[in-house]
Amino acid sequence: MNWWTELSMELQLFYGIGIIALSVLLIQLLLTLIGLDDDIDISDEMDSDGHDSGLSLLSVRSVTAFFAGFGWAGVAAASYGLPFLLSMVIALVVGFGFMFMIYYMMLALLKMQASGTLNYGNAVGEVATCYVTIPPSRTGSGQIEVMIQGRSCTVEALTSGDLEIAPATKVKVVGLVGRSTLLVETI
Repeated sequence: MNWWTELSMELQLFYGIGIIALSVLLIQLLLTLIGLDDDIDISDEMDSDGHDSGLSLLSVRSVTAFFAGFGWAGVAAASYGLPFLLSMVIALVVGFGFMFMIYYMMLALLKMQASGTLNYGNAVGEVATCYVTIPPSRTGSGQIEVMIQGRSCTVEALTSGDLEIAPATKVKVVGLVGRSTLLVETI
């Protein structure tokens, strides 16, 4: 422990911050490897814009990255004999760089994630099978079975035709009415 006591106060500060932040980053890595990696958003109270991505610049992961960059850059700058104020400026710049780097890396990873949300517009052009009788001239709705995004779905359907469509009849999806009702015609 003589090593620690022989350090200047500024090096103790930078080393302390760097060691603690690196320890937290290693714990986060370990938690990620075992599947317990939910990142806490520190700015939940400040965020009222309704975004639900769970990603924020002020997350535990990005703030920890800031302190890791700050601490170790400060150690490097102070070890070169730079004045404390200059070491602090360098540490802040590197810390914010680490923070933004982690934020943008997490943002890129989030963009690669599939949402799993079903887009009924993707059914237009597909052939389907009538499941529940569809009344004529959009006077009521029935149901069809159709493949949407690789999933077999039972979806509400209307027809503009003059005849009702009976169950087991093959139909073609020609449009989308509203968010989740499909417009069909017989084949």
